[in-house]
Amino acid sequence: MWRTAAGDPVAFTCSQRLDQVGPGVRRGAALHLNSAPSGYLSMCMGPKETVTKAVQQPNLGLCGIQSHCGRDQDHEFKVLRLPRCGHCSAPEYEPNTETELSFPSSDKAVGIVSVAQRNEQTAKMVINEVYRELEKRCHEEQRQYEESGSQPSQQKFNVWNTYTNKARLQQFAAESMHFVQRHAECRSRQLTAKHLRFLILLQHLVSEDCCDVTRPERLRKHQDLYDGVLTDSVSSQLIEDAHRCEFSIEGHTFSLQDLPQLEGKQEERKLRIAHFQTELVRAIETYILNFCAQRGLSSGGSKRLMQAVTTQMSQAGLANIDRGSQASRYFVGSQGLEQRIAYNLSTMRTAHGETLKLSTLCMRTGFTQYLDKDELQKTAGVQYPRRCKPDSYLYQYATLSFTLGPLVDNLESVECTVLDALDEAHISAALAEDEEEVILDEARQQVT
Repeated sequence: MWRTAAGDPVAFTCSQRLDQVGPGVRRGAALHLNSAPSGYLSMCMGPKETVTKAVQQPNLGLCGIQSHCGRDQDHEFKVLRLPRCGHCSAPEYEPNTETELSFPSSDKAVGIVSVAQRNEQTAKMVINEVYRELEKRCHEEQRQYEESGSQPSQQKFNVWNTYTNKARLQQFAAESMHFVQRHAECRSRQLTAKHLRFLILLQHLVSEDCCDVTRPERLRKHQDLYDGVLTDSVSSQLIEDAHRCEFSIEGHTFSLQDLPQLEGKQEERKLRIAHFQTELVRAIETYILNFCAQRGLSSGGSKRLMQAVTTQMSQAGLANIDRGSQASRYFVGSQGLEQRIAYNLSTMRTAHGETLKLSTLCMRTGFTQYLDKDELQKTAGVQYPRRCKPDSYLYQYATLSFTLGPLVDNLESVECTVLDALDEAHISAALAEDEEEVILDEARQQVT
């Protein structure tokens, strides 16, 4: 059994080409995760070197000039909150309907190029590449459906309409550039094109998910379903996979990671899982409803916020993180695999008041075999798994904030912003003779 970076089981023949699952469907089947050590949920798990470097950087304004505002980082993940510095302001964008995505020129002073300017230049290339790929994929899917005579779902059709519309693509590009210019990490250190792609694509996907909950059913891009205990607005994927993950709601931990298999007592196991699901869902609903009540949200606005937050606390949210990550390149063997998925929901204080903050962590360790998806796509014929050392790991982490947006159809809308995200894939290659042993093992299995 092989698993993708998001934890989904994958069954395939070696000659198959493995493409990313596109949007437009109910995102993902139920996760089947190996148990992981439980205990108090600690979400700040990024490498210490990365965190240390982050907090040592001075506060920079939008143009990269040091600010003397005095406001510090204000939450436990050490993500710098960088205010406007008074030296510049974020540019406004107008949609452009030309074929190539364009960006407004900015008048920069002659001299040393700042970190923010270098990241902006790289981001322009990355943004063009991201939306060209999405457009190309939609055209290819349309052609495949036409050739096969298949009828696309309404959600798939909505996706095609979105990413084959030049004006919409130009609008997305402008929004992505505005995100880069305002993002703290993009103003504090130079980022690689791969990391910028990860941030930009994640921001786009979570923003579109929030927009989806404000749209009528016929215009939505996904077939996400919702249920609940106190409401009918909690992602059904969250409920189905709750016992396989860890949750922290304002410091209160919910975990069923140590639940034994209870051989011969499957009914008892099912009852314990059902009780846990009910307890967790009620806690999430109560927390978000209290947040909404304190801010005087309408019932419709509260429902939208509940749907937006719990969607990102499910496999749909993991899929968003996975789409642009380096970890998604690898399929890892399930033997020895330990996978931990954790969500931390809390509030954070901003200049505009308190907002909801969600942190997601996905960590895979203990595997000793893997397949590289890039190699599978390039090379025809049989591909054998590669051996890797047990210290290999795949790590994905993101922190999102949820704020209230403008009224849509007379109800509050929801906006989601990526505050911080980290993506690491460390594959420690084994010796050549170990890989030869893997090939021999595969050959023996085929003979038997």
